[in-house]
Amino acid sequence: MGCATTSVKITSIILNAILGLLALGSIGWIAYNADTESEEFVIAAYVACSLILVFAMLGIVAAIRESVALTATSAVFLLVLAIPQIVSTCMLLHQYEVQSGQETVEVAWQANNMDALQQKHECCGKSSAQDYVHLNQLIPPSCYADLQQTTDHLFLEGCIEKVQSFYESDKQRFIIVSWVLVAFELLCFVLAVFLAISFRNKQRRLQF
Repeated sequence: MGCATTSVKITSIILNAILGLLALGSIGWIAYNADTESEEFVIAAYVACSLILVFAMLGIVAAIRESVALTATSAVFLLVLAIPQIVSTCMLLHQYEVQSGQETVEVAWQANNMDALQQKHECCGKSSAQDYVHLNQLIPPSCYADLQQTTDHLFLEGCIEKVQSFYESDKQRFIIVSWVLVAFELLCFVLAVFLAISFRNKQRRLQF
């Protein structure tokens, strides 16, 4: 096997390993933020990331074993995964509507269920802690960092602003992660095609 092919083989293994780790990280990120996304989106993301992980591992095995069939299979499926991901990410850039932070907070406020939001987003009340003061209510412990009810631990920002900011940042993070995965998928696809041809040529040379 030529020096160039060996270098590509090693590079392919490394990139597929990174792609697999990115897919695992994405699965963990989706699990952590599952409550802020629709059930359909979460299921689709789980399936896509799981398939990326499977075919990244397949790419590693194929390169190590120098298997033409496995390498070609990995290349085809990485391309098949990348194309709809590119389309969906482009659509998301133009059509995705950021979830309303105000609506989320209003629902929690009406249900008297602000504690989880206030601790997760480090905020207090809808606009500020004054929302509780105006209602002659005690500021709840969840409005304080580490639940320590002292002035210097009080969250100063309202939850509407913080939750809205979280949703908008969440969209940006998803787009970035999606493009990074696509980039690695396409790189691994190109390397897999090169290796499949190289392995095939090597097998033909050994037959003579």
